[in-house]
Amino acid sequence: MRVIFLAIFTILIGCNPTPEIPDPSKVPTGKGKIHGTLNERKMQCRLVKVERSQDLQGAWSCIYDHPKSDVHDVVTVGESNMCPNMVFCDKR
Repeated sequence: MRVIFLAIFTILIGCNPTPEIPDPSKVPTGKGKIHGTLNERKMQCRLVKVERSQDLQGAWSCIYDHPKSDVHDVVTVGESNMCPNMVFCDKR
């Protein structure tokens, strides 16, 4: 009885299925629609001025000139020295 149980136990443990190899086309790379094609911005905006934020207390607003629009782009940051001179603008 022990020999039969030991043989069945050995057969069940020894028969491991082969591991599945993932399809490279379905592996997430972080370059999908949200991170890749929708986030491409080729146009740059130049920094115009830095002023205190009207909405948030203690925050600063970086105001950028949009080359194709009269409306400026605004980015809110924590310190006045955190504003880069050029940023990528949205498409209008």
